[in-house]
Amino acid sequence: MRYPVDGGGGRKSVFPAWAGPAERLRFLLPYAILAPSRHNAQPWLFEIEGPELRLYGDWRRALRVADPQGRELVIACGAALYNLQVAALHYGHATSVEILAGSRKDGLLARLTLEERRPPTPQDEQLFAAIGVRRTNRFAFDAREVPFGLISALVREAADQGGCLRVVDRTVRPAVAELVAEGDRQQWASARFRSELATWSRSNQASETDGLPGYANGLSDSASVLHRVLVRLRRGLSAEERRDRHYALNTRALLTLCSHNDTPAAWFVAGQSMQRVLLRAAANGLSASFFSQAVEVAPVRARLREALGELGFPQVLFRLGFGRPLRPTPRRPIELVLRSMSTGAQPQAIVLPMAAAKP
Repeated sequence: MRYPVDGGGGRKSVFPAWAGPAERLRFLLPYAILAPSRHNAQPWLFEIEGPELRLYGDWRRALRVADPQGRELVIACGAALYNLQVAALHYGHATSVEILAGSRKDGLLARLTLEERRPPTPQDEQLFAAIGVRRTNRFAFDAREVPFGLISALVREAADQGGCLRVVDRTVRPAVAELVAEGDRQQWASARFRSELATWSRSNQASETDGLPGYANGLSDSASVLHRVLVRLRRGLSAEERRDRHYALNTRALLTLCSHNDTPAAWFVAGQSMQRVLLRAAANGLSASFFSQAVEVAPVRARLREALGELGFPQVLFRLGFGRPLRPTPRRPIELVLRSMSTGAQPQAIVLPMAAAKP
């Protein structure tokens, strides 16, 4: 599978500096879609008109069971737009962003405008280099400590993007680990949740360009074929519950990203802040893994907020550490996420009108 930002054979594509702003924005989209999303659903759609890019949530790809409010969908879209902002800086362009999440009935979440030329800083270049190497790592991390100075830097960078990142103190780790396990228990007890997860599960040899291939969870080729069926039939205590409790209790760095409000606009900002943290961590050789169940099950999320003594709202709970190199998960081609493109004159349709999507 060709990596989305390669020109083939590992060759980096050439930025079309000679072209108009619409073509430049089109060039940047492969970086946007490398953002993480729950089950690798990739729930975003784009429109380009001259120097303006519009980002929509693709609600056909919403997780109706795990994410009924669309909170994680909006967070993923915020992360995707942040990737595009970082890529634009690398290629010498400032951007401006207007966040519209929650204010539009058409699903428009944000507008980005390509602004004047400006040279990238060393910090910009570090973040850009991390876009293609960032991975969600679901495996055990090694015993190396995460440098405290780096954690402090991540807290500051999250704040720069409007988020509130805090380290989960060792004294409350046991309570948080039990909440993670409780989230697992409640989700895996639901046949609807298991069915949704199975729908987004893929074999290692699958041709789909979305969803989670078995190798992302350490499954062999043969096991990945059976996984979809076994997930639907799972009953009782799960291996996931025991594993996730252990990881939450013993990981070197457990962090939560919170926001002052719990609105779509706040979710979008949380996504941008999360991606800033993930890229900076990846630039320093760190991997991240999410405890989504703790913020997806509403009663568990409320108890997590209480356990943390948090005045804000937990949006993301994750661990950081040093992990093994991982294969990238697939991404949909740009033609499926770019809904229309116009240089400012007559718009050119890219895809057919939306119909019920097969996840």
